[in-house]
Formats: sequence, C-alpha cells, structure tokens
Amino acid sequence: MNHRLRSVKLYVAQHTQCLLTMLFAIVLLAAGMGLVVWFAHTTAPKVVYDPTNACKLFTTEEATDLLGSATIQSVDDAPVVSRNTAVSKCGYTDGNHDQNQMVVAAIIVRSGINDDGVLENKRDFVKSQPRGATEVVQGVGDAAFFNTSNGQLSVLDGRDWLILSYGVGADPSSNTKDQALKLADIVVPSGAGTVPAF
Repeated sequence: MNHRLRSVKLYVAQHTQCLLTMLFAIVLLAAGMGLVVWFAHTTAPKVVYDPTNACKLFTTEEATDLLGSATIQSVDDAPVVSRNTAVSKCGYTDGNHDQNQMVVAAIIVRSGINDDGVLENKRDFVKSQPRGATEVVQGVGDAAFFNTSNGQLSVLDGRDWLILSYGVGADPSSNTKDQALKLADIVVPSGAGTVPAF
C-alpha cells in the first residue's frame, strides 16, 4: 500500500509541472484572445445610423429620365465605412461616345453613421466652402452652396452631405447651378436651406 501511495505521489509530482505549464498557457491564450476582442470592439466604427447608398438615392430610372434612353451607369459604389462616416458614389453618363461632349450626372454621399459623424459632416461642410467661389442656395436640404469653380452643388441634408455634379464631364467648371438643381430635385427633398450655426 505504501508503495502505491509513493507511486501516486511521484506521478503527481512529475506531472504537476506539466499541468501548471498547460494551465498557464491556457490562461495566457485566453487573455490574448480577450485583448484582441477588446481592441477590435473599441476600434471598430460604431454604426448607429445606416449609411446612405448613393444609387438608392439616384436610381437608373431617374438617371434615364434626366440623361435620356442611352444612359450608362458609370459608378455604383456601396458605402465605405470609416471611423464616423461612410462614403458612397453613384454616377451615370448620357452614352455619348465623344468624351468632350459626354454629359455626366453623379452624386457622392457622405453619411454620418453616428453622432460624431453627423457633427463631422456639419463642420466639414462649412469648412469646404471656398471663399469667393461659392453661391449659397436656398430651399435645398438643410443648407446648400454651389461651387462655381468646379460646378458642384454641396448639400447638407440631415445626417448626409451630398455633392452633386451634372453637366459636361470633360469641363465641370462649365456646369451651372440650374443643372445641379435639376439633379437636386431628384435626390434631395426640399428643406429649410439655411446654413446651420456651429
């Protein structure tokens, strides 16, 4: 009996080191996995609001009504999420084979996916207005301006900042505010049109 007891004690003594090493490795692995999960959770974008898909705002049917029956979709980018915003693009051409005469209708939508993103959109919208090349546009979204130097209409509408282009693609500076407003009538609901205070 003493012989068996000694054998058991010897076996436990020999394998205790192994068991402790294995237990330490399991604890270390679990801690490492916990750290990875925590890091992924804290650095991933916090999506509170669904990002807007530009081609759901500006459909192929609407583009065909605007550009004609030869309309070709040139861009259909689903929202790409960053830290606080998501960007989506949609564009169409009138199908003209002469690159110098081709008419383009395109929108870029930057959505605030959380409250920080909404504030970021508002701040960046105001900062993006070039001095001397801007015309404030009333009655479109919450606030809007037309950039006369690049022929684009920027609209702040709720959580979204939209940039609209409509006209000859090879010469965007020739695009007019009236052209951009035709596109805005399709993709932006009517709003107060006042520049928000920050």
